[in-house]
Amino acid sequence: MENLSEHPVYGVSVKNFGARGDGGGDDAPSIQKALDSGSPLVVVPGGCYRIGRTLRIHSGTRLHVHPRATLVQADGFGRDHTCFLLTNSDHERGNCDITIEGGIWDGNNRNNQRGPDQPGAYTGVLTCFFNVKRLTLRDLQLSNPVSYYTRFSRVSNFLVEHIRFRTMELRPNQDGIHLGGECQDGIIRHIDGRGTGTPGDDVVALNADDANQRAQNLGKVNGFIRRIHIHDLYAEDCHTFVRILSAPSPISQIEIENVHGGCQVCALNLDAARGCLVPVFDEQDPRYANGIGTISDIRIRDLRIHKSSAKADKPLLDILTRMRNFTVEDLIRDHRIDAHPAAPTMRMGMLPNTDLVLEGLTPDQIDPEQLIGSGRLTRMESTHPAPLYRMQRRLAFDETSRLMHGGFQRLHVSEGCG
Repeated sequence: MENLSEHPVYGVSVKNFGARGDGGGDDAPSIQKALDSGSPLVVVPGGCYRIGRTLRIHSGTRLHVHPRATLVQADGFGRDHTCFLLTNSDHERGNCDITIEGGIWDGNNRNNQRGPDQPGAYTGVLTCFFNVKRLTLRDLQLSNPVSYYTRFSRVSNFLVEHIRFRTMELRPNQDGIHLGGECQDGIIRHIDGRGTGTPGDDVVALNADDANQRAQNLGKVNGFIRRIHIHDLYAEDCHTFVRILSAPSPISQIEIENVHGGCQVCALNLDAARGCLVPVFDEQDPRYANGIGTISDIRIRDLRIHKSSAKADKPLLDILTRMRNFTVEDLIRDHRIDAHPAAPTMRMGMLPNTDLVLEGLTPDQIDPEQLIGSGRLTRMESTHPAPLYRMQRRLAFDETSRLMHGGFQRLHVSEGCG
Protein backbone atom coordinates (compact mmCIF):
# COMPACT_ATOMS: atom_id res chain seq x y z
CA MET A 1 0.00 0.00 0.00
CA GLU A 2 2.76 2.48 0.77
CA ASN A 3 3.99 2.43 -2.82
CA LEU A 4 0.59 3.35 -4.23
CA SER A 5 0.96 5.98 -6.91
CA GLU A 6 -1.39 8.95 -6.91
CA HIS A 7 -1.12 8.93 -10.72
CA PRO A 8 -2.06 5.37 -11.77
CA VAL A 9 -0.92 3.96 -15.07
CA TYR A 10 -4.53 2.97 -15.72
CA GLY A 11 -7.75 3.94 -14.00
CA VAL A 12 -8.77 7.30 -12.62
CA SER A 13 -8.08 9.48 -9.59
CA VAL A 14 -11.01 11.01 -7.72
CA LYS A 15 -9.18 14.33 -7.91
CA ASN A 16 -9.68 14.30 -11.66
CA PHE A 17 -13.41 14.56 -10.91
CA GLY A 18 -13.09 17.46 -8.48
CA ALA A 19 -12.48 15.80 -5.11
CA ARG A 20 -10.38 18.11 -2.95
CA GLY A 21 -9.39 15.94 0.01
CA ASP A 22 -8.87 18.96 2.27
CA GLY A 23 -11.50 18.11 4.87
CA GLY A 24 -13.65 21.02 3.78
CA GLY A 25 -16.63 20.60 1.45
CA ASP A 26 -18.50 17.40 0.60
CA ASP A 27 -16.33 15.22 -1.66
CA ALA A 28 -18.98 12.50 -2.09
CA PRO A 29 -20.34 13.79 -5.45
CA SER A 30 -16.86 13.88 -7.00
CA ILE A 31 -15.90 10.45 -5.68
CA GLN A 32 -19.21 9.03 -6.91
CA LYS A 33 -18.55 10.44 -10.39
CA ALA A 34 -15.25 8.56 -10.41
CA LEU A 35 -17.01 5.37 -9.30
CA ASP A 36 -19.65 5.88 -12.02
CA SER A 37 -17.05 6.49 -14.74
CA GLY A 38 -16.73 2.83 -15.67
CA SER A 39 -13.02 2.70 -14.89
CA PRO A 40 -11.92 -0.65 -13.42
CA LEU A 41 -9.62 1.22 -11.00
CA VAL A 42 -10.54 4.24 -8.93
CA VAL A 43 -7.77 5.78 -6.80
CA VAL A 44 -8.21 7.99 -3.75
CA PRO A 45 -4.96 9.88 -3.01
CA GLY A 46 -3.90 10.93 0.48
CA GLY A 47 -6.01 13.54 2.21
CA CYS A 48 -9.20 13.96 4.23
CA TYR A 49 -12.43 13.49 2.29
CA ARG A 50 -15.67 14.54 3.96
CA ILE A 51 -18.54 12.36 2.77
CA GLY A 52 -22.11 13.65 2.90
CA ARG A 53 -23.94 10.83 1.13
CA THR A 54 -23.55 7.10 0.53
CA LEU A 55 -20.80 6.02 -1.86
CA ARG A 56 -21.90 3.18 -4.14
CA ILE A 57 -19.40 0.92 -5.85
CA HIS A 58 -20.25 -0.99 -9.04
CA SER A 59 -19.39 -4.47 -10.26
CA GLY A 60 -15.92 -4.93 -11.69
CA THR A 61 -14.46 -2.02 -9.72
CA ARG A 62 -11.31 -1.84 -7.63
CA LEU A 63 -11.26 1.10 -5.21
CA HIS A 64 -7.68 1.75 -4.11
CA VAL A 65 -7.38 4.20 -1.23
CA HIS A 66 -4.07 5.65 -0.08
CA PRO A 67 -3.17 4.50 3.47
CA ARG A 68 -3.10 8.15 4.57
CA ALA A 69 -6.48 8.96 3.02
CA THR A 70 -9.40 9.34 5.43
CA LEU A 71 -13.02 9.16 4.30
CA VAL A 72 -15.16 10.51 7.11
CA GLN A 73 -18.93 10.72 7.39
CA ALA A 74 -20.13 14.31 7.57
CA ASP A 75 -21.99 15.55 10.65
CA GLY A 76 -25.62 14.41 10.48
CA PHE A 77 -24.79 11.90 7.73
CA GLY A 78 -27.18 9.21 8.97
CA ARG A 79 -30.62 10.10 7.67
CA ASP A 80 -32.22 6.72 6.90
CA HIS A 81 -31.57 3.00 6.38
CA THR A 82 -29.92 3.57 2.97
CA CYS A 83 -27.05 5.61 4.44
CA PHE A 84 -23.65 3.89 4.63
CA LEU A 85 -20.20 5.34 4.11
CA LEU A 86 -19.78 2.70 1.37
CA THR A 87 -22.01 0.00 -0.10
CA ASN A 88 -22.42 -1.90 -3.37
CA SER A 89 -24.51 -0.20 -6.02
CA ASP A 90 -27.29 -2.73 -6.69
CA HIS A 91 -28.70 -4.56 -3.66
CA GLU A 92 -31.68 -5.88 -5.63
CA ARG A 93 -30.00 -7.46 -8.67
CA GLY A 94 -26.61 -7.92 -7.05
CA ASN A 95 -23.01 -7.05 -7.85
CA CYS A 96 -19.82 -9.01 -8.46
CA ASP A 97 -16.05 -8.58 -8.52
CA ILE A 98 -15.60 -5.68 -6.14
CA THR A 99 -12.32 -4.89 -4.38
CA ILE A 100 -11.74 -2.18 -1.78
CA GLU A 101 -8.18 -1.65 -0.56
CA GLY A 102 -6.68 0.75 1.91
CA GLY A 103 -7.69 3.92 3.63
CA ILE A 104 -9.19 5.04 6.92
CA TRP A 105 -12.98 4.85 6.98
CA ASP A 106 -14.44 6.94 9.81
CA GLY A 107 -18.06 6.91 10.97
CA ASN A 108 -17.75 10.15 12.98
CA ASN A 109 -20.08 8.75 15.62
CA ARG A 110 -19.65 11.79 17.85
CA ASN A 111 -21.78 13.70 15.35
CA ASN A 112 -24.10 10.95 14.13
CA GLN A 113 -26.79 9.02 15.98
CA ARG A 114 -28.38 5.67 15.16
CA GLY A 115 -32.10 5.80 14.51
CA PRO A 116 -34.83 4.15 16.58
CA ASP A 117 -35.84 0.52 16.07
CA GLN A 118 -38.43 1.24 13.40
CA PRO A 119 -38.66 0.92 9.60
CA GLY A 120 -36.51 3.32 7.62
CA ALA A 121 -34.31 4.39 10.51
CA TYR A 122 -30.57 5.03 10.16
CA THR A 123 -28.75 1.77 10.91
CA GLY A 124 -25.44 3.25 12.00
CA VAL A 125 -23.61 0.62 9.90
CA LEU A 126 -20.36 2.03 8.52
CA THR A 127 -19.92 -0.16 5.41
CA CYS A 128 -22.54 -2.58 4.08
CA PHE A 129 -22.47 -5.21 1.34
CA PHE A 130 -25.64 -7.00 0.26
CA ASN A 131 -25.99 -9.51 -2.58
CA VAL A 132 -22.38 -9.55 -3.80
CA LYS A 133 -20.29 -12.29 -5.38
CA ARG A 134 -16.49 -12.11 -5.20
CA LEU A 135 -15.87 -9.28 -2.78
CA THR A 136 -12.48 -8.32 -1.30
CA LEU A 137 -11.80 -5.92 1.58
CA ARG A 138 -8.10 -5.50 2.30
CA ASP A 139 -5.92 -3.19 4.41
CA LEU A 140 -8.74 -1.02 5.72
CA GLN A 141 -8.83 0.84 9.01
CA LEU A 142 -12.44 1.10 10.16
CA SER A 143 -13.03 3.69 12.86
CA ASN A 144 -15.75 5.20 15.02
CA PRO A 145 -18.86 3.49 13.66
CA VAL A 146 -22.30 4.26 15.06
CA SER A 147 -23.03 0.50 15.10
CA TYR A 148 -21.37 -2.24 12.99
CA TYR A 149 -18.01 -1.59 11.34
CA THR A 150 -19.03 -3.71 8.33
CA ARG A 151 -22.08 -5.84 7.57
CA PHE A 152 -22.59 -8.60 5.00
CA SER A 153 -25.72 -10.41 3.81
CA ARG A 154 -26.04 -12.64 0.73
CA VAL A 155 -22.31 -12.35 0.11
CA SER A 156 -20.36 -15.26 -1.37
CA ASN A 157 -16.74 -15.95 -2.34
CA PHE A 158 -15.34 -13.14 -0.25
CA LEU A 159 -11.99 -12.26 1.29
CA VAL A 160 -11.64 -9.90 4.24
CA GLU A 161 -8.05 -9.45 5.40
CA HIS A 162 -5.75 -7.07 7.26
CA ILE A 163 -8.55 -5.05 8.83
CA ARG A 164 -7.91 -2.73 11.77
CA PHE A 165 -10.58 -1.51 14.21
CA ARG A 166 -9.93 1.77 16.00
CA THR A 167 -12.51 3.71 18.01
CA MET A 168 -12.46 6.84 20.11
CA GLU A 169 -16.17 6.64 21.00
CA LEU A 170 -17.70 3.32 22.09
CA ARG A 171 -21.30 2.68 21.09
CA PRO A 172 -23.64 -0.32 21.56
CA ASN A 173 -23.53 -3.11 18.95
CA GLN A 174 -20.14 -2.18 17.47
CA ASP A 175 -19.57 -5.57 15.84
CA GLY A 176 -16.42 -5.70 13.75
CA ILE A 177 -17.25 -8.03 10.86
CA HIS A 178 -20.92 -8.94 11.01
CA LEU A 179 -22.19 -11.70 8.73
CA GLY A 180 -25.93 -11.99 8.34
CA GLY A 181 -27.85 -14.67 6.46
CA GLU A 182 -26.91 -16.34 3.18
CA CYS A 183 -23.18 -15.76 3.45
CA GLN A 184 -20.91 -18.52 2.21
CA ASP A 185 -17.44 -19.42 0.96
CA GLY A 186 -15.51 -16.69 2.72
CA ILE A 187 -12.14 -16.04 4.33
CA ILE A 188 -11.70 -13.60 7.22
CA ARG A 189 -8.11 -13.24 8.39
CA HIS A 190 -5.60 -10.96 10.09
CA ILE A 191 -8.05 -8.83 12.06
CA ASP A 192 -6.73 -6.40 14.67
CA GLY A 193 -8.62 -4.49 17.37
CA ARG A 194 -6.68 -2.00 19.52
CA GLY A 195 -7.82 0.18 22.36
CA THR A 196 -10.10 -0.10 25.36
CA GLY A 197 -13.35 -1.84 24.48
CA THR A 198 -12.50 -2.18 20.78
CA PRO A 199 -14.52 -3.45 19.08
CA GLY A 200 -17.41 -2.76 21.38
CA ASP A 201 -19.17 -6.00 20.55
CA ASP A 202 -18.13 -9.10 18.55
CA VAL A 203 -14.91 -9.05 16.54
CA VAL A 204 -16.62 -11.48 14.14
CA ALA A 205 -20.34 -12.24 14.31
CA LEU A 206 -21.85 -15.16 12.39
CA ASN A 207 -25.52 -14.31 12.87
CA ALA A 208 -27.61 -16.62 10.72
CA ASP A 209 -30.62 -15.40 12.71
CA ASP A 210 -31.10 -12.03 14.31
CA ALA A 211 -33.65 -9.46 15.45
CA ASN A 212 -33.88 -7.74 12.08
CA GLN A 213 -36.39 -5.17 13.31
CA ARG A 214 -33.58 -3.47 15.22
CA ALA A 215 -32.09 -0.39 13.57
CA GLN A 216 -28.61 -1.84 12.99
CA ASN A 217 -30.14 -4.84 11.19
CA LEU A 218 -32.60 -3.09 8.89
CA GLY A 219 -32.17 -4.46 5.36
CA LYS A 220 -30.44 -7.63 6.56
CA VAL A 221 -31.81 -11.14 6.01
CA ASN A 222 -31.69 -14.34 8.04
CA GLY A 223 -30.49 -17.60 6.50
CA PHE A 224 -27.65 -20.10 6.31
CA ILE A 225 -23.98 -19.32 6.91
CA ARG A 226 -21.53 -21.92 5.61
CA ARG A 227 -17.97 -22.63 4.59
CA ILE A 228 -16.27 -19.72 6.36
CA HIS A 229 -12.58 -19.81 7.38
CA ILE A 230 -11.54 -17.35 10.09
CA HIS A 231 -7.86 -16.98 10.93
CA ASP A 232 -5.81 -14.71 13.19
CA LEU A 233 -8.08 -12.55 15.34
CA TYR A 234 -6.42 -10.23 17.85
CA ALA A 235 -7.90 -7.73 20.27
CA GLU A 236 -6.61 -6.11 23.43
CA ASP A 237 -9.99 -5.60 25.07
CA CYS A 238 -12.88 -6.57 22.82
CA HIS A 239 -16.35 -7.44 24.08
CA THR A 240 -16.41 -10.92 22.44
CA PHE A 241 -14.16 -12.53 19.86
CA VAL A 242 -16.68 -14.66 17.94
CA ARG A 243 -20.45 -15.00 18.17
CA ILE A 244 -22.17 -17.93 16.43
CA LEU A 245 -25.92 -17.28 16.44
CA SER A 246 -28.37 -19.81 15.04
CA ALA A 247 -32.06 -20.35 15.76
CA PRO A 248 -33.68 -22.24 12.85
CA SER A 249 -31.09 -21.22 10.24
CA PRO A 250 -28.06 -23.53 9.89
CA ILE A 251 -24.44 -22.58 10.43
CA SER A 252 -22.04 -25.21 9.12
CA GLN A 253 -18.48 -25.94 7.98
CA ILE A 254 -16.80 -23.15 9.93
CA GLU A 255 -13.08 -23.14 10.75
CA ILE A 256 -11.67 -20.68 13.26
CA GLU A 257 -8.00 -20.63 14.26
CA ASN A 258 -5.48 -18.45 16.06
CA VAL A 259 -7.62 -16.29 18.33
CA HIS A 260 -5.54 -14.35 20.81
CA GLY A 261 -5.82 -11.46 23.24
CA GLY A 262 -8.30 -10.17 25.79
CA CYS A 263 -12.07 -10.08 25.90
CA GLN A 264 -14.40 -8.53 28.45
CA VAL A 265 -17.16 -11.12 28.04
CA CYS A 266 -16.64 -14.17 25.79
CA ALA A 267 -14.12 -15.73 23.49
CA LEU A 268 -16.90 -17.82 21.88
CA ASN A 269 -20.53 -16.91 22.43
CA LEU A 270 -23.13 -19.49 21.44
CA ASP A 271 -25.87 -18.47 23.87
CA ALA A 272 -28.54 -18.06 21.13
CA ALA A 273 -28.84 -14.37 22.10
CA ARG A 274 -30.61 -15.28 25.35
CA GLY A 275 -29.07 -12.28 27.09
CA CYS A 276 -29.66 -9.76 24.30
CA LEU A 277 -31.95 -6.75 24.56
CA VAL A 278 -34.19 -8.13 21.80
CA PRO A 279 -34.28 -11.96 21.65
CA VAL A 280 -34.32 -13.93 18.41
CA PHE A 281 -36.72 -16.59 19.72
CA ASP A 282 -39.30 -17.06 22.46
CA GLU A 283 -37.93 -19.37 25.13
CA GLN A 284 -41.51 -20.20 26.20
CA ASP A 285 -42.39 -21.48 22.72
CA PRO A 286 -42.96 -25.27 23.05
CA ARG A 287 -41.10 -25.79 19.75
CA TYR A 288 -37.89 -24.95 21.58
CA ALA A 289 -38.47 -27.08 24.66
CA ASN A 290 -35.48 -29.23 23.68
CA GLY A 291 -33.16 -26.44 22.67
CA ILE A 292 -32.49 -24.03 19.85
CA GLY A 293 -30.04 -23.81 16.99
CA THR A 294 -28.71 -25.75 14.03
CA ILE A 295 -24.91 -25.76 14.19
CA SER A 296 -22.69 -28.44 12.66
CA ASP A 297 -19.14 -29.18 11.59
CA ILE A 298 -17.36 -26.41 13.47
CA ARG A 299 -13.64 -26.64 14.23
CA ILE A 300 -11.91 -24.04 16.39
CA ARG A 301 -8.26 -24.27 17.38
CA ASP A 302 -5.38 -22.36 18.93
CA LEU A 303 -6.95 -19.91 21.37
CA ARG A 304 -4.65 -17.85 23.63
CA ILE A 305 -7.12 -15.78 25.58
CA HIS A 306 -7.88 -14.06 28.87
CA LYS A 307 -10.57 -11.99 30.50
CA SER A 308 -9.56 -8.36 30.12
CA SER A 309 -12.19 -7.10 32.57
CA ALA A 310 -13.97 -8.29 35.71
CA LYS A 311 -17.26 -6.67 34.67
CA ALA A 312 -18.91 -9.85 33.30
CA ASP A 313 -19.19 -13.28 34.93
CA LYS A 314 -20.09 -14.94 31.65
CA PRO A 315 -17.86 -17.92 30.71
CA LEU A 316 -15.20 -17.52 28.05
CA LEU A 317 -16.95 -20.28 26.10
CA ASP A 318 -20.72 -20.08 26.53
CA ILE A 319 -22.36 -22.95 24.66
CA LEU A 320 -26.16 -23.05 24.87
CA THR A 321 -26.98 -23.93 21.26
CA ARG A 322 -27.76 -27.31 19.70
CA MET A 323 -24.85 -28.68 17.71
CA ARG A 324 -23.17 -31.70 16.23
CA ASN A 325 -19.51 -32.23 15.44
CA PHE A 326 -18.27 -29.16 17.28
CA THR A 327 -14.58 -29.15 18.27
CA VAL A 328 -12.33 -26.73 20.12
CA GLU A 329 -8.63 -27.59 20.31
CA ASP A 330 -5.71 -26.09 22.23
CA LEU A 331 -7.26 -23.45 24.45
CA ILE A 332 -4.83 -21.67 26.76
CA ARG A 333 -6.21 -19.25 29.33
CA ASP A 334 -3.45 -16.85 30.34
CA HIS A 335 -3.85 -16.76 34.11
CA ARG A 336 -0.95 -14.29 34.52
CA ILE A 337 -2.99 -11.42 33.08
CA ASP A 338 -6.54 -12.71 33.48
CA ALA A 339 -8.63 -9.93 35.06
CA HIS A 340 -11.42 -12.25 36.21
CA PRO A 341 -10.10 -15.71 37.08
CA ALA A 342 -13.32 -16.55 38.95
CA ALA A 343 -15.32 -16.48 35.70
CA PRO A 344 -15.64 -20.01 34.25
CA THR A 345 -13.67 -21.08 31.22
CA MET A 346 -16.66 -22.97 29.81
CA ARG A 347 -20.37 -23.50 30.35
CA MET A 348 -22.43 -25.95 28.33
CA GLY A 349 -26.13 -26.57 28.73
CA MET A 350 -29.64 -26.59 27.23
CA LEU A 351 -28.43 -29.29 24.85
CA PRO A 352 -30.55 -32.43 24.47
CA ASN A 353 -28.93 -35.87 24.50
CA THR A 354 -25.41 -34.52 23.89
CA ASP A 355 -22.05 -36.26 24.24
CA LEU A 356 -19.22 -34.16 25.63
CA VAL A 357 -15.52 -35.03 25.67
CA LEU A 358 -12.91 -32.82 27.38
CA GLU A 359 -9.24 -33.79 27.05
CA GLY A 360 -6.09 -32.44 28.67
CA LEU A 361 -7.50 -31.62 32.09
CA THR A 362 -5.16 -31.35 35.07
CA PRO A 363 -6.22 -32.83 38.42
CA ASP A 364 -7.15 -29.44 39.90
CA GLN A 365 -9.63 -28.82 37.05
CA ILE A 366 -11.70 -31.93 37.72
CA ASP A 367 -15.00 -31.34 39.49
CA PRO A 368 -16.36 -34.57 41.01
CA GLU A 369 -19.91 -33.35 40.46
CA GLN A 370 -19.29 -33.51 36.70
CA LEU A 371 -18.70 -37.26 37.03
CA ILE A 372 -22.00 -38.10 38.71
CA GLY A 373 -24.24 -40.25 36.56
CA SER A 374 -22.88 -40.63 33.02
CA GLY A 375 -19.50 -38.99 33.70
CA ARG A 376 -16.33 -41.00 33.15
CA LEU A 377 -12.71 -40.01 33.80
CA THR A 378 -9.65 -41.68 32.27
CA ARG A 379 -5.97 -40.81 32.43
CA MET A 380 -4.36 -39.88 29.11
CA GLU A 381 -0.98 -40.92 27.80
CA SER A 382 1.06 -37.73 27.78
CA THR A 383 4.57 -36.30 28.07
CA HIS A 384 3.19 -33.49 30.21
CA PRO A 385 4.93 -33.36 33.64
CA ALA A 386 1.58 -33.56 35.47
CA PRO A 387 -1.05 -36.24 34.74
CA LEU A 388 -3.70 -35.25 32.21
CA TYR A 389 -7.23 -36.61 32.06
CA ARG A 390 -10.07 -37.15 29.62
CA MET A 391 -13.60 -36.54 30.84
CA GLN A 392 -16.58 -37.97 28.95
CA ARG A 393 -20.15 -37.14 29.78
CA ARG A 394 -23.67 -37.49 28.37
CA LEU A 395 -25.67 -34.31 28.97
CA ALA A 396 -29.43 -34.26 29.30
CA PHE A 397 -31.25 -31.03 28.51
CA ASP A 398 -31.61 -30.06 32.15
CA GLU A 399 -27.91 -30.64 32.93
CA THR A 400 -25.04 -28.17 32.72
CA SER A 401 -21.33 -28.88 32.39
CA ARG A 402 -18.76 -26.32 33.54
CA LEU A 403 -15.02 -25.94 33.48
CA MET A 404 -14.20 -23.40 36.15
CA HIS A 405 -10.64 -22.45 35.26
CA GLY A 406 -7.67 -23.19 33.02
CA GLY A 407 -7.59 -24.45 29.47
CA PHE A 408 -7.72 -27.80 27.72
CA GLN A 409 -6.34 -29.73 24.78
CA ARG A 410 -9.61 -30.68 23.14
CA LEU A 411 -13.35 -30.24 23.52
CA HIS A 412 -15.68 -32.23 21.31
CA VAL A 413 -19.47 -32.03 21.33
CA SER A 414 -21.84 -34.24 19.36
CA GLU A 415 -25.47 -35.24 19.48
CA GLY A 416 -25.81 -38.53 21.31
CA CYS A 417 -27.49 -41.59 19.82
CA GLY A 418 -30.22 -43.42 21.69
